[in-house]
Amino acid sequence: MGLPDGKKFWIENVSEVESQGMPHSHFHNYYEIYYLVDGKRRFFVNHSLYDVLPNDIMLINKGDIHQTMTAKDDKRHVRYLITFSDQFLDGLGEEFDKGFLLSIFNNKKAHLHESAQHSFHTLLHKIESKIHQEDIHSQYIAKLCVIELLVHINKLVDKNASPLLDNLTAYEDRIQNACRYICNYYNQPISLNQMAKIAYMSPTYFSKKFKRVTGIGFNEYLNNVRVKMAANMLVETKDSITEIATYCGYQDSNYFGDVFKKIIGVSPNKYRKEHFLV
Repeated sequence: MGLPDGKKFWIENVSEVESQGMPHSHFHNYYEIYYLVDGKRRFFVNHSLYDVLPNDIMLINKGDIHQTMTAKDDKRHVRYLITFSDQFLDGLGEEFDKGFLLSIFNNKKAHLHESAQHSFHTLLHKIESKIHQEDIHSQYIAKLCVIELLVHINKLVDKNASPLLDNLTAYEDRIQNACRYICNYYNQPISLNQMAKIAYMSPTYFSKKFKRVTGIGFNEYLNNVRVKMAANMLVETKDSITEIATYCGYQDSNYFGDVFKKIIGVSPNKYRKEHFLV
């Protein structure tokens, strides 16, 4: 579950025994903090794989293509999921730096050390309790606790790098590199045969392994990357929809519109009207 309709913030604590993870990779326009209490998980974010162990925190920025997957040797897990929108942090006042609070999402992974676990858990329980109370006092307390949570995580985050999965198999490493290539050259012509050749695999084998690693088919992933970039351009530039489609690798603007609507849920024109910033 993500951010419920009409909500600017949500928190849920879930314990699952036979979860297979998300059915496919996706991205959304809100922020997500995933805190694993117990068990093992594997994350795919944008173009990288991560192993997630107890007291690891995954930081999913809005627009990050991601999927959670079951670890091979442990299907059970207990986790907290905290989601919030940009609007949630609006109106905080000059004493709060929104950019500083959100800077944690420039990273992907942090680890909660034992000395910080008690205060962190206490804060999560308090947020969980207050968010379900409708009175204005509880809502204000929940919001302040979330700000404190973001500050806590900011102190944890390693500013230099996020630890990637250490024990990648040969094909996982090749698929990860293929995803990185797509993210860098999404606006160029890219084909399945071309990427299979780069990964030193047959097209059929590459297609099979790509979906196993990322949780999404090759063409779906390519479209997700391109549409994510197009959505940013629709909001941040005055370029025409045809120009944006062409820049993002689509020669047919009508086809681009169909793909965009399938992934985002609305047409490029409507998305721009709802989110335009320039």
